[in-house]
Amino acid sequence: MRARRFFFALCILLGSTGLFLPGALAQDPGRVVDVIEVRGIIDPTMADYLRARIDAAERDGAYAAIIQIDTPGGLDVSMRQILQNMLDADVPLVAWVAPRGARAASAGTFIAYAAHLLYMAESTTIGAASPVNLGGEDIGDTLEDKITNDAAELLVGIAEQRGRDTEFAADAVREARSIGPAEAVEIGAIDAVASSPADVLRAMDGQTVALGNGEDVTLDTVDDAGGALVTLRYQQMNVFQRLLHTVANPEIAFLLLLIGQLGIIFELYNPGIGLAGILGAVCLLLGFYALSVLPTNWAGVLLILLGVIFFVVDLQTAGLGVWTIGGIASLVAGAVILFAGAAPVLAVDPFVIGVAVVLTLVFFIGVMTAALRVRLRRPITGEEAIIGMVGEAKTDIAPEGTVMTKGTLWRARTMETGIAAGDKVKVMASEGLVLLVEPLHEHDVGDEGAPSGQQGTAVP
Repeated sequence: MRARRFFFALCILLGSTGLFLPGALAQDPGRVVDVIEVRGIIDPTMADYLRARIDAAERDGAYAAIIQIDTPGGLDVSMRQILQNMLDADVPLVAWVAPRGARAASAGTFIAYAAHLLYMAESTTIGAASPVNLGGEDIGDTLEDKITNDAAELLVGIAEQRGRDTEFAADAVREARSIGPAEAVEIGAIDAVASSPADVLRAMDGQTVALGNGEDVTLDTVDDAGGALVTLRYQQMNVFQRLLHTVANPEIAFLLLLIGQLGIIFELYNPGIGLAGILGAVCLLLGFYALSVLPTNWAGVLLILLGVIFFVVDLQTAGLGVWTIGGIASLVAGAVILFAGAAPVLAVDPFVIGVAVVLTLVFFIGVMTAALRVRLRRPITGEEAIIGMVGEAKTDIAPEGTVMTKGTLWRARTMETGIAAGDKVKVMASEGLVLLVEPLHEHDVGDEGAPSGQQGTAVP
């Protein structure tokens, strides 16, 4: 009887839980939707990462993949590699421009359009997909028209394949047109407005997409009560990918190039394998990697190198003069044109340029000046350190004998007529392990028995 009452109570408890938490019970743990974040410039690292995550979603049997986009654009080659994977994907792909304030500009527009479904959060934008001349040189109207027409036809073709507005696709490339979510929904450029992952899942529900293998799939992501039927699995770059993607930033690339040079210069003035040299080499390697994947104007790189050389020359001339002015001018000009011809978003921020100039001045005027003084200072150890020191003849020196200086016995030779044992001598030079000495005269002795100019140095 007691067991029957327990079983009856358990059934009521489970039933009431199902009434109040329908989504939790209905959720199928086997349905996994990968959330892949695309943030920052579209570079080779981002391309490799996104393609690998799409392949992994297909391999793992993911129910769908949501690509969260916030990018100003990037490299055409990297973008086209991503498009190849997306257009042939065998897993439903959902592009989501988010969070609020995000954008899918330039290459980001192509990636967003290539997804099976496309949503935008409130206060986001899409478009401005005009190709830019990454080299900054004049390529001529004919070649520029070819590049623009090629990009426009590509985006229009993707829009036709995904059933989206083709007029906006053409204008985004040819006229650099950009729109918000409300207008995008109105003209059919996107599928809906969704400002949260839950909104995306609700918007996806019931949508039918055609996969790369020809199969049509109807998505079932929420139940009748609005509860999720899928589990979101957030994907992230590994540490190495994050590092490479982070340095592929215009400001960071510029600073790495500059800091790397300063570190190497400091190491050259302080010989040895030290921390400054190691950090300088690492910064230069990362900086040149970033420059290799960004739309770099190499004339800007040369100007930055030249500016640093001017500062080094001025360091040798010991003064703030024409070389310093030339260094500042060259450094600023190099930073300004470093990514000339690329999209404005890839330009180095003027504030960063100002900070870099100030730090460079502090480095050369303060740090390097102090390091140079230390390097030129008379050594306090070794044979050279005893030049000018006072010693005592331990034997007659006529012309050779021994002297004691700094607590050490040395062989000595003199050009004088002879020095008696016990007399004070002054070290004038050294030939290997033999000191050249002369008698110490009274006017050479300072306040503590040291030679003039070295007062305060103890006499052994």
